[in-house]
Parts: sequence; structure tokens; C-alpha cells
Amino acid sequence: MARWLLLLVFTLAPLIGFEVYSHTRLRAEREAELGQEALRLLDLIDVEQGRIIDDIEHILATLMVANIAGPGCQETMERLGQRLPSYLTLGFADRSGTVRCATDRRIVGTGVANQPEVQQALSTGHFALGDYIVAEGLERHVLPFAMPYAHDNARTSGDGSDPVVVTALLDLDWLRQYQARKPLPPNTTVLLADSNGTIIVRVPDIPGLVGQPLPERLNLFLSGDRTATALTEGLDGVPRIVAYSPPGVNSNGLAVAVGIDHAAALRATDVVALRSWFPFLVILLLTLIATAWGIGRLTRQRETERSLLKAVLEHLRAGVVVAEAPTGRVILHNSAAERLIGQPLGRIDRIEDYPRPFTGGPEGSAELPLVRALRDGAVVRQEELRRDTPAGPITCLADAEPVRDPDCRITLAVVTLTDITERKAGEEALRRSETRFRELVENTPVMMWINRPDGGREYYNAAWRSYTGRSLEQGERWSYIHPADYPRLLDSRERGIAAGESYGFDVRMQRHDGVYRWHACRINPMRQNDQIIAWVGTAVDVHDSRMAREAAEQADRSKSRFLAAASHDLRQPMQSMFFFAEALHSHVHSPRGRDALAMLERGMETLKGLLDSLLDVSQLDAGVIEPRIEDIAVKPLLDDIGSAYAPVAAAKGLDLQVVNHHDLTVRSDRNLLGRMVRNLVENAIRYTERGVIRLECHPLDGHAGIQVRDTGIGISGEQMSWIFEEFYQVGNPERDRNQGLGLGLAIVQKLSALLGHPVEVRSELGKGSVFRISVPLGDAAETPVTPPPSRETKRGRLAVLIDDDAIVLMGLRSIFQDWGYDTIVASSTEEALDRLRAAGRRPDVMVADYRLREHKVGTEAILKIRELAGAPVPAVLLTGDSGPDVMQEAERHGIGLMFKPVTARLLQEALTRQTGTAA
Repeated sequence: MARWLLLLVFTLAPLIGFEVYSHTRLRAEREAELGQEALRLLDLIDVEQGRIIDDIEHILATLMVANIAGPGCQETMERLGQRLPSYLTLGFADRSGTVRCATDRRIVGTGVANQPEVQQALSTGHFALGDYIVAEGLERHVLPFAMPYAHDNARTSGDGSDPVVVTALLDLDWLRQYQARKPLPPNTTVLLADSNGTIIVRVPDIPGLVGQPLPERLNLFLSGDRTATALTEGLDGVPRIVAYSPPGVNSNGLAVAVGIDHAAALRATDVVALRSWFPFLVILLLTLIATAWGIGRLTRQRETERSLLKAVLEHLRAGVVVAEAPTGRVILHNSAAERLIGQPLGRIDRIEDYPRPFTGGPEGSAELPLVRALRDGAVVRQEELRRDTPAGPITCLADAEPVRDPDCRITLAVVTLTDITERKAGEEALRRSETRFRELVENTPVMMWINRPDGGREYYNAAWRSYTGRSLEQGERWSYIHPADYPRLLDSRERGIAAGESYGFDVRMQRHDGVYRWHACRINPMRQNDQIIAWVGTAVDVHDSRMAREAAEQADRSKSRFLAAASHDLRQPMQSMFFFAEALHSHVHSPRGRDALAMLERGMETLKGLLDSLLDVSQLDAGVIEPRIEDIAVKPLLDDIGSAYAPVAAAKGLDLQVVNHHDLTVRSDRNLLGRMVRNLVENAIRYTERGVIRLECHPLDGHAGIQVRDTGIGISGEQMSWIFEEFYQVGNPERDRNQGLGLGLAIVQKLSALLGHPVEVRSELGKGSVFRISVPLGDAAETPVTPPPSRETKRGRLAVLIDDDAIVLMGLRSIFQDWGYDTIVASSTEEALDRLRAAGRRPDVMVADYRLREHKVGTEAILKIRELAGAPVPAVLLTGDSGPDVMQEAERHGIGLMFKPVTARLLQEALTRQTGTAA
């Protein structure tokens, strides 16, 4: 740790030196700035002093030429003194040096002959500055000046009283005050001395200092030939940076010095330096503390890491050995290495001491790869070694590599030994398992094969080879696949392999005898470590079951054709029965006859309902009904159903109420939705003996809830799951046909699935039931207005009736004649056209059967008659087929469509809708 701290100190020494250098340089720069500042102030004071002396010289020169040294000199000087500053005293002196007149009378008569400035002025004939004196008569410290007096008009007297010099005395106390008033920086002093070194001014003032000679240490202010600066102790003992100008350098003949307090001026710099030193030292101290803490922690961490490394090595399943070169001494190893090598390693000091426990290796070498790495510099990668022990062989993988210094000399070698004994055992077990799997696949009676991960063929079992009569190498790979099935096989295979998922297909495979049979093929991936290692396929012969299924589908199609034929063949005679029963109304007048006719019609209605239900269920099961979804106004639909079933309900003493306060529009098939509601209403009437049946419609969460509520016998919980089954009836164990076949709710359930309209049931035994259909809402639709049917006869109107069944045709003619129509009947299109041409009339209505002889259809007859008439004659098409093609064809040509058997009332309503007037 001490070495780390010493290293840190050596590291920080340049930073400390740089900080000291920066501080020293900053002080030197500040001292240089102070010297420049002192020189600037000195220059200002020199200029100011020169200006004062120049002003005095100008005043004396003015007196010299003013010619006032005559008899009235004193009076003139006194008047002049009143206008001059009080600090300046002027006078005239004669040759004897006696002052003859002056601005201050007190110096008159004093002698100045011995003053140096007077003698200098007289000898040089120029303005002269004297040294410090105490003025005689004034008793003041003054600085004297003199200038020789020479005037052309000067009076000459023999007694020597003529003026020869003009003098001036400058009050030094004023000069001090004048300098003190000048703005100077704080801690700045100004010193003025005469040429003899006598102090004449010191700012700030020190009492008793004026008139004293300069100390010897300051005599440098008097000598020299240039302005200079120096760091010296001032008159007050304070070290100062002084800028000075000797008397011989400036023009005023005085020594001028300006001093700036060195310590005070550098205090701010020292404070800044201290402020920078303080955080620096704090940071330095914190750095030392943090470094010491970090080094301590690093040391502890290194010790911990060493301990952890030892612990990790001990817990590694792989063996690790580290040895130094060239001796081979082991410097690091773990117990796993000793276990795998089979001998202790702690005392190995030479390469020759290493054991040779292994078999295998290159050329059967038993040396530990570490030895080759130390001795030869060999790099060993994944070398498999084996050591036999009483408990069984131990197998490991060795990796060894030398560690070299910058000069490529081997310094260390490291070997790792990974125990793969269990893996080798697992591989052996896997090989045995694969062998068993191959034997199982080979001997299974199902055709199986194995492909490589890319789908390439690898193996086919005996069942496959026996079935196809081919070997793996024989012929084209896909030659046994039926050519028509190959594209489908290839497409499924490519998609399955690309997705890496199971895939399958049905294909025809050629048996060894040349017969093609259908097989269901399924191919599944085999994975290992999330990687596909193979594809396993199976082929199962499904030819017989497929043929059976196709036969069943063919039987189902035959059943559909039978139902279609039965629908037509059964509806035709029933249709004639309805028409003839209607025709009997005008011929039966006795009460017994009318009752019998009514019973006949009631039985026919029941038979019609049973037939419709049976055929509807068959069609729904066969999936031949396709809904036509459109926007439907609910109110007219429910009102029509209510009007149709109100008499039926009233006949049982029930009150059928239609509650529809909302003008809702739904998306559905008008006919199929109506069939669902009618079945529910019929069911409610059938199972209600007394009370009320309510047909309601309410908006419900974006849907219209159409519900039928009754007060009937109700449904128990046990029966609730059976009511939608075909032929199941609640409370009809005797199978009374007057209560239907039990197909009404079955048809509702099938239509619900077809239209996507859920049906909900709530019921309570003995209190009634509620059936609700949820229908999605649609856009508002216009409600078609259907004029009510009327039995009013229209004489003179012509109806064309076409049907290839003579009995039905006769029934139709009888009804239309009762309605007052003239009729033309025909069994074919050509016959109808011939009779129309012969009659020379245009028909008013047409009724035609859809299926006619010679594969003709009623649509063709209607269109040709319209073409002959040159007008869209209203027409109704009668059919026993309920397929979508018939409905679409009728709608495309604007032809009314009715499904047999049709009652006279329904036919009259259809004609009314087509013609717009009562039929």
C-alpha cells in the first residue's frame, strides 16, 4: 500500500509544482502590473509638477516685462498679491540680494543673495529652481524660484538699488495639499524631494517629515539618468513598489517617487491563490484518502478475487493446471485436474516429474498436453484422452496453450481437462437408441421414412419398400406418386421445410402391382437442442375410407337431388288441391259442406306446414340456402306477422300483441328472418292455452332484440338443452300432428347459425317463455307499402297461366275465373305465344310454373310474352325449388316468386304486389 501512496505522490508532484509555478507567475505578473501602474502615476505627477513650475516661470516672465519695478513697485505688488494665489509670493531683489518690493510686505528687506537659485539665475540668465528653504519673514516651508530681471526701461541708479532678479516662493504645505487632493489608488504614496535630497512633500503626510533628508536606502531617487521602478521599503517602513524620476531626468529639477504598497496590492492575488490552493489541497487530501481507501479496497478485492478464483477452480468440473517454464513447476491447479489425471500435482517441480496416465492422443502419446505446450510450444485443441480405472474408463478433452512474453519466450502453459465420460456414455446410449429406433422403424407395418434436415432422402423402411417394390436407390424419387398429386405434395413439402413445422398431404401412391391407392402422409421434424436433425414421415393407406367417404358424399348429393325432386313432385299435387279447394268456395253453399271444406283446407294447411318444415330442414342441412343480407325495416315485418297470426291466436282465445315503439332497421335476410319470427310465434301459440303473446322489438347494445314472450306451459331446465333438436316436442308424448313435427325451433336454430343472429331463451315452468333474436342494426330503409288484398273481381282482364301439370293448370284457371279474369292456359312457352297471337290481346298478368317440359323454364316464357306484348307485364313465378339460382333469376327480371304449395290468398297478395292494384 505504501508503494501505491508513494506512486500517487510522485504522480501528484507535477500538479503541485504547476500550481506553485502558476501562483509565482501570477504574483510576478501582478508586480509587473503594479510597476506599470506606478510609472503611469509618476508620469501624471511629473506632468503636473512641470505644469506648476511652468506656470511660475510664466508669471515671473510676465513681471519681468511688465515694467513695474519703479518707485511705485510696492503698491503695485501688493495690488498684484491680492489677485495671486496665497501659496505664491513674488518679489524683486537688487544687486545686493535685498528684496525691494514683494506681494507680501513681510519679506521686503530680506536678503536672497546667497540663495542658489538666485546665483544660478544671475549666472545663467535663465529661470532657476532652488532647494527647500524656510522663508525668512514668512516662516513657511517654501520652494524658491528666480529669474534675472532685464528691462529696457529699467531705471539705473548709482547706488545699486535697481532690481536685478525676480523671485517666487511656492508654499510646500499647499503643494502637499494639492497632491493629496489628486485621486490616487489605495495604499499609494507620493514623495517629492529637491536636488539635495530634502523631502519637500509626502502624501499621505507624515508630521515632521518635510525638510528631512532622504534615508540612505532612498538615495537611488536622486541618481540615475532614467525613470525606473524598484521594490524598497518606504519612509513608513512598508515595502512598496516605487516608480521614481531623479531630478536630472525630469524638467522640474525635483526627485519624484510614487509608491504602491506591495503587500496590500498583492493581497487580492494571494487571496485568489489561496482560494485555488484550498480546494486543490482539499481535493489532494480527499484524493489521498480515497486512493488509500481504494487501494485498500482493491487490495482486499484482489485477495477476495484470489480466494474466489481458488474457490471457482475448486468447483469447476473441468480440470485446470498452470505451470511455469522452463522448469514445469505447477503454480496453480484444482482438485478436478488431480481427479482426471489420477495423481497429485502439488509437488511437481520438473517436466520430467509429470505422469503419463493417458492412452490415446497423437500417435498413442500418453503425455499430458501441458508437457508438450511447455517443452515444444504446442497448441492443443480438443484432444481426446482416455484413462482406464477400476471403476471404468475416464474420457476427457484437453486444451493446452503456451503463454509467451513480448520476446516470444514461453513463460507459462495452461491446460484444461473437460470430463466427457458421461457424454461419451450418452453418445453410446444414443447410438444404441438410434439402432433400436431404426430397427423399430424398419419392422413397423406402417410405411415410414427418414429424411435429412434439408429434406433429402435418407432411409425408407421395409413396409415402404415392400409396398412400392422399390429400393432407396432405385428409380426417380417421386416416381411412385400419381402425377396429378405431385404439385400439391411439393408445395406442402416446401412450405413445411421452410417453416420448420409438421406438414401433411393426401396423395395417391403406386403399389408394386401398379395400382394407385390414396395415402395420408404426415411428416414431423425431429429436434435436438432446438435444431432439426431429421424429418420422420409416415404414410397410411386411407383408400378404402376415402372411397367410402366419397360414396357417402355422392349419396348425400343424391339425397339433395331426391329432396329437390320430392319437393317438386309433392308440391305439385298439393298445389292443385289448394287451387281446387279455393274453387269449391263458390260451389259449396250448405253449412255442412262449408264445414267439410274448412276442415279440408285446415288439413291441407297442416300438411303444407309439415312439408315446408321437412324440406326446409333438409335444405339447411344441405347448405343450399344462401341468405340475401339487406337493410330491413323491422316494424312492417313484425306488423305483417302480427296481422297474419292474430286470427290464429284469437281462435285459441289468446291475445297477440305487437309492441314496437322503435323504428329500427336491421341487417338480415327478409324472408329468413321472417321465417325465424313466424316459427317462434307459431311455437308460442301452440304451447299457450290462455293469456297473452307479445311480439316485441327493443334496441340492445347496437343490436335489435326481437323477442316473443308467452304465458304458456314453460320449459323445464332438463328440457332446455333439447328444445332445438329436430322432432323434439315439449308436452306432446302422443305425437299429435296438430302440434307439428317438432321442427320449428330446429329451423330457428339452423337459421340463427346461418344468419349469425344469436337466439336466447328464458323460461319458467308453468309461467311462460321468452325467445329473443339479436339482429345487428343497419341503415334506415324505406318501408314498402303493400295494398291489402281484395276479392273484388275485375272483369275483362286477361291472365296467362302456364304449367305443364294439367291438374294444377285447371285449378289456376278456376281461381282466376272466379276472380273475374279471362284466361289463356298453356303447358309450354310456344303454346302460350300461339294462343296470345290468336287472341290478339295483351295480357294483364302472368303466372307460370318454373320447371316446364323439355327442360324449359317459366322465366323464358314470361320474358318472351313480355317481348311479344312490348311491355313489362306483371308476372308471378311458381316453383317447388328453393335454391338461390331461382330467386336471383326472378329478382333480376322483376318477377314475383312463390314457393309451392301456394294458397289462393297468398297468390292474390303476390299479384297485388306485382300489379300495384288488387288482384
